[in-house]
Amino acid sequence: MENKQTQIDQIELEPMIKKLHFLEESNRALISIQDKLDRLSRFQSEVLLSHDVHHILETWLVRLRQLVKIEVCSVFLVEEKGIEFIHKISKPEKFSAVIQKEVEAQISLGNFGRVISNGIPLSVQTEVFGKESGRLLSVMIAPLSNLKRTIGAVVIVFEEDKDFIRQQTSKLLHILVDFFSLSLENAYLFDDLKSAYFYTIKAITNSIEARDPYTKGHSERVARFSKAIAEELHWDKNEIELIDWGGMLHDVGKIGIPDFILNKPGKLTDNEYNHIKAHPLIGAQIVKDISFLKSVTPYILDHHERFDGKGYPRGLVGENISIKGRLLAVADSFDAMTSNRPYRKALKPEDALKEIARNRGTQFDAEIAWAFERAWISGKVICIRF
Repeated sequence: MENKQTQIDQIELEPMIKKLHFLEESNRALISIQDKLDRLSRFQSEVLLSHDVHHILETWLVRLRQLVKIEVCSVFLVEEKGIEFIHKISKPEKFSAVIQKEVEAQISLGNFGRVISNGIPLSVQTEVFGKESGRLLSVMIAPLSNLKRTIGAVVIVFEEDKDFIRQQTSKLLHILVDFFSLSLENAYLFDDLKSAYFYTIKAITNSIEARDPYTKGHSERVARFSKAIAEELHWDKNEIELIDWGGMLHDVGKIGIPDFILNKPGKLTDNEYNHIKAHPLIGAQIVKDISFLKSVTPYILDHHERFDGKGYPRGLVGENISIKGRLLAVADSFDAMTSNRPYRKALKPEDALKEIARNRGTQFDAEIAWAFERAWISGKVICIRF
């Protein structure tokens, strides 16, 4: 009789035990979700401050895989001025080919187009991914949009559990995609702002060069030569891109120099030369309050410093001169020597190259001068004037 009662009690307790286990599991899941949301909030601030699209892609995909258990995540961006979606990145990279086949399959089914048209994420069963191993997986397709248009799509493959608690994975993916889309939008808007600013600066530079017909195109050539040197020195991509700004802006301070000094055909007086020597300081002063041009200031301020300390405006010596200033000094001098001036004819490029070599270690940083010569030999330095 006691055994029978024990069995009855156990049967009655089983639902309660299952409920307790479910509540315990639910509590652990909710704690995990809260932790992920906290980490997501910190990550959001970090990524929203970035304006580098490649950096956003890399860091977001890495962090996504830390926060949510997924098989693979890929980003497709719309080609510039086009409608084709180009695969940009996948994590893990080994799944790049199969995820592209998955997208092709979803395009054929109309799912990809539906997501892009409606602007609403969609989760469906995979058509390609996991089929060889017989696994049932889901793929989420989510649009990435800015204020004007769709800029891309995120494709995420994951194992979708129908359990209520584990369905939070899907909700987290939606939140993460929203943050990612916002970060990319900020980066694109920042790029638009930079482009608009760049063309404004270019217009200003052209107006300065128009005052001195002998220097037409000087800033663009200096930027081109400087980038050739930087490539020889294996500078990273972001630093090389900044050279366009440095080249364009390095003589912006000449806006404060009177025309009769800039275009004087004869020798300058000491006072007139002091005016000329002030243009790097004037240029640095012009850009000092523009935050994203802070890293460009050394190109403006230091491009007339000499390695031996006989340059201007501050008379810095050796490595006390910024590497950006030392680099631009070589490119700027080469273009100056190969340009006609009111007081002398242009040197042949070969003769200007010899002058660069002759002044290694005195006027110029020897390592940068050697890099310039290598760029010349490899055909990266081309003197074209229009």
